[in-house]
Amino acid sequence: MSKVTKPRGFNDLDPSEFEHKSNLLDEIKSIFNSYFFREIETPIVEKKELFIRSVGEETDIVNKEMFTFQDRKGDDLVLRPEGTAGCLRFAIDSGLVDSGPTKLSYAGPMFRYERPQKGRSRQFFQVSAETFGVRGFEADLELLMMTNEIFQSFGLGNVSLNINSLGDQESQKKYSSELKEYLSDFSSILDEDSLKRLDTNPLRILDSKNEETQKVIKNAPKISSFFSQKSTANYELIKEGLSDLGISFKEDERLVRGLDYYNDLVFEWTSSDLGSQNTFCGGGRYDRLSQQLGGRDCPATGFSIGLDRLALIAKIKGSNISSSLQIILTDESYVSNGLELSQKLRQDNKDLRVLFSGYQSSLKNQLKKADKNNIDFAVIIGSEEVRSKSYSLKKLKEDEDQLTLKYDQLVKEIKNE
Repeated sequence: MSKVTKPRGFNDLDPSEFEHKSNLLDEIKSIFNSYFFREIETPIVEKKELFIRSVGEETDIVNKEMFTFQDRKGDDLVLRPEGTAGCLRFAIDSGLVDSGPTKLSYAGPMFRYERPQKGRSRQFFQVSAETFGVRGFEADLELLMMTNEIFQSFGLGNVSLNINSLGDQESQKKYSSELKEYLSDFSSILDEDSLKRLDTNPLRILDSKNEETQKVIKNAPKISSFFSQKSTANYELIKEGLSDLGISFKEDERLVRGLDYYNDLVFEWTSSDLGSQNTFCGGGRYDRLSQQLGGRDCPATGFSIGLDRLALIAKIKGSNISSSLQIILTDESYVSNGLELSQKLRQDNKDLRVLFSGYQSSLKNQLKKADKNNIDFAVIIGSEEVRSKSYSLKKLKEDEDQLTLKYDQLVKEIKNE
């Protein structure tokens, strides 16, 4: 019988990879909590209509990348391709958008049917923060400050914050009309997707990866020339704020993000260590999305971190688990002693990982396996230890003699290391 394998574009995580991502996630959540973001959970499955209304019917995500299926009643459902729309849907459903400024965070897997490559899988993990109900630039600036704090905590090098403004809705309407008129003169050389977007959303053409289209875009009118006074002032305040906070940034007028709902500030964090898929965090403002989803007018801004890509470049300063210990028996008759000790050690030292697998083999082989598994301590239980109600402790990463200790001494010795 042939072996069953995982689907293409979906990845397994071994224990060390999972632990690394888990530690990164814990640190991010800790910083979110310090900024008063409250965590929620939304379904992995959403109605297809949610993303048609939010992400945009002409986007690659909706047209090409969503995992779509029908339930037994014939309703169109999707595995969520991104989290912002679902989070705002929840906030509308629960009435949070009507209760004043709200800060929410969430984390979980997203799904897009893309060509798999390094840093891009069909299932990927995002951790996100969204602020609802604050119209001023201070909400955007706080998010940028928070992302900077997160990435500094991981000691990231070779990273860059790229920002742009897409202007408000009125600015975008004026610019779209001008951009359409300019691009129409080059319709014969535009790629197929860009031709489709010429009538529906010319702004999306700025996001084209086609080389010929990019050459045309290079000389296109700049959106900054169409900003309203308010959008211009808001963008300047954000740039001044970043400078005051000592956060370096680059302006990129081609940065539009791949979704239709953005206005004013958009931003991305990139790393030269990631290759072609170099964006590991992105976000921006989306003030009109609430009304598109049937809610009331509600200013909103947020970002998402791609945890899979972040894990490739981030280092965690230590772990929540300080050390590890393996209990080794010299005879299977001491199983109950081993179980009792493992329970007491876990209760008295929450940061300690305790491995107990009963009686396995000779003492020598068990010590070799413990050393191979990078265990810090081995506690040996044999006839002499049971008789004297003591334990033999061996520090596997140090060249020291074995210690014979009472339980309280054992706990103290492990904690002092």
